[in-house]
Amino acid sequence: MTSKSISTTTPDGVIEAISASHILHPHLHFSSPNEVLAADISAQEKRAILASWASDLYAVESVPELRQPPGVQCPVRYADILAALKALDGGGGTASLVGKGLRRSRPWMTSRIRAR
Repeated sequence: MTSKSISTTTPDGVIEAISASHILHPHLHFSSPNEVLAADISAQEKRAILASWASDLYAVESVPELRQPPGVQCPVRYADILAALKALDGGGGTASLVGKGLRRSRPWMTSRIRAR
């Protein structure tokens, strides 16, 4: 009777295949920038997915501030994609603001108000 040892470690090729699937077919794994940020993949892989979604190639023709990556059910706001990318770059608490309607600073408006 021979005993066979069963390995519980995952071969490197399997891990690489899973990561490649996330990059090549993100629509199978993610439907929003929040899901990409929460995924158990490297920051570089997250950045690659989000950057591809931000591409003008996926812009909705009649509403350019929306992106429709292939396979994603609902359009994604460009501002949400940028907020997720900023969160990856260490933008502080911006990850919690993804999808919450970020407001941009308007210094030209405040200077007019003060001048009056």
